[in-house]
Amino acid sequence: MTTNENIERFERLLRSTNRDGIENLISFIQKSDFYTAPASTRFHSCHEGGLLEHSLYVYDRFVAKFKDELWAEKVNVSKDSLIIIALLHDLCKCRFYGTELKNKKVYSDMGKKSDSNGRYDWVTAPAYTVDDKFPMGHGEKSMYLAERFIRLSKTEAMAIRWHMLWTEPKELYNTIGNAIKLYPIILALHEADMEATYLLEKEE
Repeated sequence: MTTNENIERFERLLRSTNRDGIENLISFIQKSDFYTAPASTRFHSCHEGGLLEHSLYVYDRFVAKFKDELWAEKVNVSKDSLIIIALLHDLCKCRFYGTELKNKKVYSDMGKKSDSNGRYDWVTAPAYTVDDKFPMGHGEKSMYLAERFIRLSKTEAMAIRWHMLWTEPKELYNTIGNAIKLYPIILALHEADMEATYLLEKEE
């Protein structure tokens, strides 16, 4: 899909929830760099529009999980909540990335790593960097930004807050384990996030 098609789908899904404040949230997103930002600096969906692309991939994998009997039995969640959780889980990456010029190795079309003299070719090219203007964390920042505009349910807030799971500091592992027991949807979102990242998106 083109970026414009992704934007239309993203906004259509959010509007379908009919949440109070959803238009204000969409306006905030439109004024930010959410639609042009990458999803990472050098790994998955590291290109313009990558964050939007990633969010939609996660939504598709997240929804697919609840067609499975096990997940449908373990988690009772509305379609609106699936939309809110998946599309807003990485809202923290608004105004999170910058660019700077970096030296990069150039590889030949033949896949060689060096030229005929055994040396790499180098070029100076723009690259994405982290420029976090509001360093509040990851899941907690996404939750905070969403709640400035819409009311999240406990389930939605917990899923967004803890979706990074074991990449959190080890001191929080007991808390994360308890959170999953109470809200197994956290695990579903984490799995959907990983499936999108490693199975659907390209490393660049």
